[in-house]
Amino acid sequence: MADNGTVTLTEADYLRVLIHGSSAFELVHAGLELGMFEELEQHGGMRLDQVAVSLGIEEQPARILLLGLTSLRLLEKHEDHYVNSELARRKLLRSGERFLGPLIDVQAEIINPAIGDLTRSLTSNTNVGIRSIEGRGSTLYERLNGHPRLQNLFYRNMRDVTSYSFSRILDSYDFGSTSHVVSIGGGDGTDVIELAHRYPDIEITIFDQESVAPIAEKRVEDAGLENRVHFRSGDLIRDPIPEGCDTILYVHLFEIWSMRRNVDILRKCHAALPEDGVCLIYNFVSDDEGRGPLSAGLLSPYFLTLASGEGMVYSAQDMERAAMASGFSRVSRRSDLGFSHTLVVGKK
Repeated sequence: MADNGTVTLTEADYLRVLIHGSSAFELVHAGLELGMFEELEQHGGMRLDQVAVSLGIEEQPARILLLGLTSLRLLEKHEDHYVNSELARRKLLRSGERFLGPLIDVQAEIINPAIGDLTRSLTSNTNVGIRSIEGRGSTLYERLNGHPRLQNLFYRNMRDVTSYSFSRILDSYDFGSTSHVVSIGGGDGTDVIELAHRYPDIEITIFDQESVAPIAEKRVEDAGLENRVHFRSGDLIRDPIPEGCDTILYVHLFEIWSMRRNVDILRKCHAALPEDGVCLIYNFVSDDEGRGPLSAGLLSPYFLTLASGEGMVYSAQDMERAAMASGFSRVSRRSDLGFSHTLVVGKK
């Protein structure tokens, strides 16, 4: 592992990661599930026999786990002791600077059981992988309504992503003249709670499906914001956008839908806003040339195979075109926010 945050692989090892990627993921997932990274950190390193005892497994399985994670450079071996690598300390410990546990849980329990249907989804242009989650509805979000544990797991990860990414909007966009925000698909309210704390005079409405209301309302109440942050249930495809706002948040939604559906939804946003009202479109993005980055290339199959059967990680140029096609006459972008995200601002 280089000091500058890069990992160098031979071509042969790169191909091994591609072909045996599911094994690499399961090694990481097993390390987290068994609490191995935390145990190693707590003890300052451990021998093979100590790891086996600590994890409650036999030495042969422990040896396989340690060998795999060391070959992936997530562990280091110093004589007969194994310790966490610097990368593991930053990303795989709960006390790390960016713990990836919630994302890995979603990948293991929601995405991976479906992603094997990618080829069928590509050839049929729909989310064949949705069959991995029983229930009503044609999207992942509808199906999760019948699986409270998976729904909580899903929103825990979205809360983590939003907490990490939404602060970048707050640091770069001035909400000082905003009076009422509608957050479409606002989920558990993580983004608007942060917004409400930063701007104490703004009124906020979370607009999302009814099943999310208990999660959002509890978080809003726990934050002491129930007088300013309200929940309104509805379907963003079928129902009109709540009126009376001057700013609409369209955050982590654009990648779910087709370009045509995004334009339809954004037209409803445009209709709900007054003159000079603003729609903030904020998402993971690919580059305008369609060459990457890797995050966009690897996330896009999830949206086709499972989430909705029609979305992908679009470019900022796609987002701008959709905003203009929906009626916003003044459209701009802010691409210097990091985390593979771009903010597109559409003004009526």
